[in-house]
Amino acid sequence: MSVVNVTMAELNEKLSKCIAGERVLIDHDGNRFSARIQHVGLTGLKVIPETQIKNSTGDPGDIEGVTVPYGDVWELEVKGVVYSRQGDDAE
Repeated sequence: MSVVNVTMAELNEKLSKCIAGERVLIDHDGNRFSARIQHVGLTGLKVIPETQIKNSTGDPGDIEGVTVPYGDVWELEVKGVVYSRQGDDAE
C-alpha cells in the first residue's frame, strides 16, 4: 500500500468523487476512527464507523451513519493508495 500526501483541497476533490464503501480516517471532536463512506454530500460525508460494522448482527443497511464535514477527514483509501492530508492546511 502506498501513501500519498495531499493538501486538504486535493483530498476534498478526491472525496467528492468517491462511492460508498471507501475507507476514511476521521478526526471528529478529538476522536479518531476509521469508517466506510455511506454517502458523499456537498458539505460532508455520511460514514459508518468500522467498529459498528464489525459488531453488526442485523440486515445489510440497518446501520445509520454519522455525518461529518470534509474537514474532519484525514485519510482516504482507494484501491490500495492512501491519500493522507498534510498538517493543518487551511483551504
